Amino acid sequence: MGLLGAIRRLPDGGVRVRLSSRERELLRSLPGQLRPLLSGEQDLVTETGRVQDRLFPPAYDDTLDEMEYRELVGSQPGEERLAALEDFARTLEGGTLRRLSWLTDLTAEEADAWLSALNDARLTLAMIVGVTEERQWETGPDRSDATSVALSYLGWLQEELLGALMGRLEDESE
Repeated sequence: MGLLGAIRRLPDGGVRVRLSSRERELLRSLPGQLRPLLSGEQDLVTETGRVQDRLFPPAYDDTLDEMEYRELVGSQPGEERLAALEDFARTLEGGTLRRLSWLTDLTAEEADAWLSALNDARLTLAMIVGVTEERQWETGPDRSDATSVALSYLGWLQEELLGALMGRLEDESE
């Protein structure tokens, strides 16, 4: 799906990411859009509900249990996601930019931050597009809707990254 998209595992457990300049620019736009949502400063209400509810779903059906849980964890989940988003943003500013492509090496921890940021972006875009169940996505993106195409691209990128990281786990178990 990517123009030059390639993510491959490195011997040290990290990954090498090669993207087109356009793909990198799309990714660089995400932190500014996600920060207000992850910090709780802003919420989006879509036809399918609140984005905050998708990003931070309830842990319990029971209201009292949920209140106790939220009191116990406090702001930790949001802070962890914001930290991962900042790592994602930082890595997008590094690397090597050539005319049409961008290349960077990520440590395993930075790759985990990418997974977190990509997941948060996908959850948000799915709410905007109106996808609430996987079966709604079986036909793929609406090519006339840029948000739908971006959601599809981010899913592909996340899958590529997971595949590279899973290869690392397979090698470690041998």
